Amino acid sequence: MPAAILCAILLLSLAAMLYGLLRLDRTRTVILAGVVLVVYGTVLYMMIDAGYPIGVATAWTQLAALALALGGFVYASGLAHGQRERLAESRRQLHDLQLDADARASRDTLTGVYHHRHLMEALEREIARAERIGKPLSIARVDLDWLGSINQAHGPAAGDVALKRFTIAAAEALRDVDVFGRYGGKEFLALMPDTDLKGAVIAAERLRAAVGREPVPEVRGKRHLSCTLGVAEHRKGENTRLVIGRAESALNFAKAAGRDKVVALGPGDKPIGAT
Repeated sequence: MPAAILCAILLLSLAAMLYGLLRLDRTRTVILAGVVLVVYGTVLYMMIDAGYPIGVATAWTQLAALALALGGFVYASGLAHGQRERLAESRRQLHDLQLDADARASRDTLTGVYHHRHLMEALEREIARAERIGKPLSIARVDLDWLGSINQAHGPAAGDVALKRFTIAAAEALRDVDVFGRYGGKEFLALMPDTDLKGAVIAAERLRAAVGREPVPEVRGKRHLSCTLGVAEHRKGENTRLVIGRAESALNFAKAAGRDKVVALGPGDKPIGAT
């Protein structure tokens, strides 16, 4: 009977320590080992006190053996916990590397803003969201003015600097929730969720003004960058091609009006908001 009780306690203790080895850190495993040792010693004392034939020397030997075994578990738990921490850190680093790789894959190599494919995927998501919750969505086609003249007058390197300065100024003029990227060549696209046509025109003017403060080497008598914007608000049932096409039409109106302007297509696709 005493042997069965002690064996049962030892089996429960083994299960508890295995759990500590696999799931707990060293400090908690030490606490668990202390609880096991106290429980086992208490049971031994109660059995001796109840008259069971267990010698004091035997009891101390068992406690010492158990303490030694528990110490081994604690040591192994520390090693296992260290391995788990290193594995978790490796997983975190791998996750960060994957996020960084995904971010790099969605960015234009020169300017650092989103590239065409990412823009189209984002626009499809925003259109679906706007249709689902009934919120407005506007976009702006943005054309960097006179980039070809900068390249001819000062070389491609100056053109690259102009593009970089333009994208930094434009991105900073937009909200965090807006999406800005390179549509192709010197044309860019801004997606403005939860923004109607009036708000989009205001945002486009803010972007145009921010870009106009960026200095560049003189070309055609100009010492600052400028950009031309065509704005359109998404209409219910419209796909990406249609809303982008209307923004392009607005952009063409703005170019024809002399560039460095914002034009939006209002009701009936009539140009409004020229500056």
